[in-house]
Amino acid sequence: MKRAAVFAHYDKDRIIDDYVIYYLKALKEIFDTIVFVSCNELEEGEKSKLDGIADYVITENHNEYDFGSYKRGYFYLLNNGLEENFDELGFLNDSCYGPLYPLKPVIAQVGDCDFWGMTRNLEWQEHIQSFFFVFKKQVFTSKVFKDFMANIKELPHKIDIVTQYEIGLSRLLVQNGFKFDYAVKYKKKYRSNITIFKWREAILKYRMPLLKCSILRGMNTFHTTIADWETVIPNGYPVELIKKNLERTAVKNINCKRFKNLRIFLFNIVGNLRKTPRRIFSNFIKYCLPFLSD
Repeated sequence: MKRAAVFAHYDKDRIIDDYVIYYLKALKEIFDTIVFVSCNELEEGEKSKLDGIADYVITENHNEYDFGSYKRGYFYLLNNGLEENFDELGFLNDSCYGPLYPLKPVIAQVGDCDFWGMTRNLEWQEHIQSFFFVFKKQVFTSKVFKDFMANIKELPHKIDIVTQYEIGLSRLLVQNGFKFDYAVKYKKKYRSNITIFKWREAILKYRMPLLKCSILRGMNTFHTTIADWETVIPNGYPVELIKKNLERTAVKNINCKRFKNLRIFLFNIVGNLRKTPRRIFSNFIKYCLPFLSD
């Protein structure tokens, strides 16, 4: 089994952070070739961090988010032996800290399928989440996949990217007879996005190897809490990489000590709710009980 990967990168300061390098080095254990694509131009000093890690680097200003980077990496690989030399193609990005656990035992849980991902999301419509998305040869060589990738373009809102590209790709492939699976086998059918609303349980109970950066950066304070987040990180991961990144990227004035046990308890319940009652609760916290948010 030979795998190639396209790794999408974005950083507001146009740097390749140490946590990204750590993740890429771990990915080399399961991907034979990595194409690194940044949606910004990077200085040579930053690109040199990828020496011996990425097999090819593309740095090009574009406003097409991760799928625009996936598109560029995919067509580079397509023109350089992808169909002849590889069995699987991965799309991955830098929106996660990790791996918190070794990747090989996690992906070994994937069953017989045509495409797979790290996690499945049931919140809007069942789909594979695009921060770790892998396609087998019968998919990435198909006309339907090539046409989809060729038609990726800049869209006005991020939610359009999610609905048309992240959800849309899973839906399109299923409609064309392809089957999917996912690696993190959480037993309950959560109707929420487990990488946000059930992130603690996903890591501690189901050995989810990746943690969304947006959570610790304080972008989901009305959906979850990051109280005592360090206790959730397994001992094998160098937590100083996360702390260093947060010094530069986190939303300021996050209060993680106030009512922390109550917040952990309440937001754990919220993660089990369906979308409408969950939104009602989040808005109630936001406008009526803001002291319960981080």
